[in-house]
Amino acid sequence: MSGAGLPVHGFVLAGGKSTRMGRDKPLLEIGGQPMVQVAVGKLQSFCAEASIAGNRDDLSAFGTVVWEERVDAGAAAGIEAGLRAARQPWALFMPVDVPLVPAELLRTWAAQVLREPRVVVGHLYAFRDQPAFCMIRSGCADAFSAALETGERKLARLFDRLVQSGGVHRVYSVRELYGAGYPGDESLRRMFMNVNTPEDLAQVEGAITRD
Repeated sequence: MSGAGLPVHGFVLAGGKSTRMGRDKPLLEIGGQPMVQVAVGKLQSFCAEASIAGNRDDLSAFGTVVWEERVDAGAAAGIEAGLRAARQPWALFMPVDVPLVPAELLRTWAAQVLREPRVVVGHLYAFRDQPAFCMIRSGCADAFSAALETGERKLARLFDRLVQSGGVHRVYSVRELYGAGYPGDESLRRMFMNVNTPEDLAQVEGAITRD
């Protein structure tokens, strides 16, 4: 879907197997909406384009689906598919199963990346690396595929390969992005909570109810 926004094509990474959950994660409801719909809506709020990366025709009700070519590459397969489909200068990726991350934080991060001309790829840090929350210049599609051909699957290492011939791979601290408005450690941990199990789902639903 196209619309007003930053020159970024956002992609929801929805290609996981939901093994620990035992149920189909993208379609699990959070606050009355499927998680994939929640994620797409956040991207649509500030990206010029928003799509879904994952080999799932049934997700097309929530946005354009781009298909992964690799079946053994985890999140990297979705990132590769998104880079090849991107219709904006930048591609931004977020996992489908982190539903409490605020859209405004993502927008602030994207705007910061766009202001730094030497950055080629950037990802978030919140208590630990969050490499699936990443922004990559769309022109890096071939280089990213070439890095995957080496057999590497760890995202941070793949990102480093993209900048070996120039440019910068920057890690963006969420605490620094918030600055004086930092909401505190407890709130930040909640924002980046993955929904991997039924217990996680109950915690996220409880957080939404408390808010």
